[in-house]
Formats: sequence, structure tokens, C-alpha cells
Amino acid sequence: DNDELTHLLEAISGVCDEYGVQFDHTTFISTILPSSQTSTSVPGALGRVVIIDVHGAADMNIDESDFITELKNGMSQQIDGYLYSGQLSQPVLLAFQCAAAKSATLDDIIEKEVRDYGLRDGVTTRADHFDLLRPPSCLGQGAAADDDASFIPSRHIKVDGAMIQTIESPGQSHFDTSSVIIFDNILDDSLRRRLLNVVKGYPEDATDDIFWDDVKDGPNPDRWARGGLMDVVDSKSDEEEDGPCWGLTDDAVMDICFNDHPSINEFEAKLGQLFEDFIVTTLPEAVLGDCVSPITANAPCHGDSFDFHIDADPMQVPPSPWADVFGRYPNRSKEKPRFVSVLLYLNDDWAEEWGAPTKFLDPPTQECYEIIPQPGRCVIMDQDISHTVVAPRKEAGRRPRYSMVWKLILHPKKAGQDMTDLSCGREKLWPEPELLGSAIQQDL
Repeated sequence: DNDELTHLLEAISGVCDEYGVQFDHTTFISTILPSSQTSTSVPGALGRVVIIDVHGAADMNIDESDFITELKNGMSQQIDGYLYSGQLSQPVLLAFQCAAAKSATLDDIIEKEVRDYGLRDGVTTRADHFDLLRPPSCLGQGAAADDDASFIPSRHIKVDGAMIQTIESPGQSHFDTSSVIIFDNILDDSLRRRLLNVVKGYPEDATDDIFWDDVKDGPNPDRWARGGLMDVVDSKSDEEEDGPCWGLTDDAVMDICFNDHPSINEFEAKLGQLFEDFIVTTLPEAVLGDCVSPITANAPCHGDSFDFHIDADPMQVPPSPWADVFGRYPNRSKEKPRFVSVLLYLNDDWAEEWGAPTKFLDPPTQECYEIIPQPGRCVIMDQDISHTVVAPRKEAGRRPRYSMVWKLILHPKKAGQDMTDLSCGREKLWPEPELLGSAIQQDL
């Protein structure tokens, strides 16, 4: 609206004045496109773009200019200030171009930002390299349930029910719940063991714990560090020796995130098949910064303590290229990328009396739901769910309860896509959701 446009121009002109650059706002052209003409190539993009023509820059490479980068960062900071004060409702994507050049289209600008920051880079989907299930296209066409057993959850729990804004219909709201989904057959024992070896820093084909006896001595300090778990923005630094949990060392995090591990590729291929209606990406650094890795692991032991937390919420992302492109919105909103986490329990065996469940909280009612670790069990949860690790009981001794976590973003493949249904055509094979606490209101 006009007030937002005024504040936006103030932010841009103020920074230009600071750097001694003339900004002619009288030639500013504001165009409002219908939603059907925003971004057709990147579903879910916010489409709030400001194109700034740079005069006298015919020989300048805009993308490589340190001065333009500094100018853009200054403008972005000013715009963020207006956002925090409520004077702007959503972020704005700034784009600079030479005035003499042909004007870029909205799609061009958004696609470039997405490409430059890896906002939509899919995980490994080379399913043909692995002995996976039949392709999802066969589902619903007479395929037997046992053909697709690994993609059928054991349980589906809905929590944290609330009325939230319907972003595609301003002024309207709808009832929303978060999901926790348990898969008990998605990992065979070979893949589970290879992933456990990756987490421990062993060769994938290792068959024995020949390097370290973690049952007797706890996590290997060459691979794990107290306070090393960095999976949310406000996690403690790994330099704090009295941190609450064993987490991977920096070198180990870099290893599992950036080195080639066939077992990780294979599991990500499974994720690509499980969520075939979406573009599956790991969390880009441009969302929360480098303090949160897209893949991590933890090793809670008896005596550790933990608090409830959420992994992330697209409504609360900090100023970033991600926010500039996709804005801030409630998770599971129509056509908007959905934030989910994938948790794998990796121990060779885990007795129920050793405890260490993952606990999920329904904040409105304070009811909790506990998931018991089992070797190879996979839990998929919305990232805005309050949850916590529970330390093993003393009966577990010093043995760690190993788990591995992927922070994923599921992108829609088409405009207007429903992001609440994760079954991808398998809804008839999925169990009925169990409603916990405030989610029960959905049926009232």
C-alpha cells in the first residue's frame, strides 16, 4: 500500500544519501500484479521485488561490485528495521541492474536469488542407483500394500491445534495442526548400520566397534564434544564444555554434511521417493545462517538434561535471502515451503527400559506424546513442534542413544499446491491420525 511504499522509499533514499549516491524516487514505478502473475517458476515466492536501475554503470559487473553489495546490505538493514517496527508487513527482495540493460522479469530476479543462495536445491534423488521400492506412480493402481510398506507410517499424530491466518485469503483464518509421523520400515538394517557408522566416523562397511567401546566409555571424544549439538538458532556454542548434550565436533558435522557418503545419498533418495509430490531440499544456510547445519546427530547419555524447543518456524525466520524470496508465513500454508525434520534412531539395539524417548508437547494443553526409540525407526515432524530429547535412564549405563537428524524444506512443485498432506497419493494406506490435546478441536 502507499504507506509501505513510502517507508520503502525512505529506507532506500536514506542509505543512498549516506553513501553519497543520488536516488531519483520521482521515476519510481509501482506495479501490482495479480497473484497468477507473480512467480510462475518458483511456487510460493512472495513476489515483493524492487528493481533499482544503476545509471552510469554500463561497464560495471553489478553482481561482482563490492560497492553495490554494501549498498544493498545497507538498504536491507533499513528495511528490516521497518519490518520489526511493523511499518512493513513482509520483506522485500532488492535487485540492482544497469539502467541501459534490458529490464529483468520478476521470474528472472527470483530465479537468480534462488539459484545464487541454493534456496531450492533438491537432495539426492538418484533412486535408480539403489534397490528401492517400486516408483510411486504405481500407487493407487492396484499396488499391494506390502509393495509400499516402507512408505506407510505406523502412526500419525497431530498436535498443537490453533486457528491461524489464511495467507491466500487476507482476513480469513483456518484450523491448523502440526504432525508427527512414525515410519518403522523405511530403513533396512544394512542402511541403518551404515548410517550409524557414518555418525561414529567409521568406514561404512565396518561390522564391529573396533575403534571405541561406547557402551563402556560413552561417546568417542574424537568424534563427539560436550555442547557440540547445534541444531537450533539459540544452541549453546560448542566451546562451552558444560553443554547439555554430546554433539558432533565441527569436523564431524562438516564430514556428514559435505563429504560423499553412499548411505546418506541412499537415504536422501528414499526421502525423494517418499515425498515425490514435493521438491525435497535440506535447510539452506541462507535460512538460519551457518549456526544450524542441515544434517546433524546427537548422542544423549544418562545424566544429560534437555529443554523443549522447536527446530524452526517459517513465521520467525531472521532477515535473510530466504525471507526476501518467500516471506514469513505459518508452516503448512498453501503453496508455501513446509519445514520438516527427519529423525532416525540408529543404535544396533535399544531396550525399552533404557528410556530416552523423544517427547512432543501440545502447548495449549501441556499434554505430551512420547516416541520410544527403536533401531531404524524414522520420525518425521513439523519443525514448529515443541519437542525434547529425554536422557537415557541409569539402566542404559554409559551407552549413548544415537540419532541422526535432517532439517528439510518441502517445496511445492506447482502453484496453489496443498502443503498439509504428506501422503503423496498413499492416503488410503496411511493410518487415521491420532489427535492429541488441542488438535482434538479439529473434529468438533
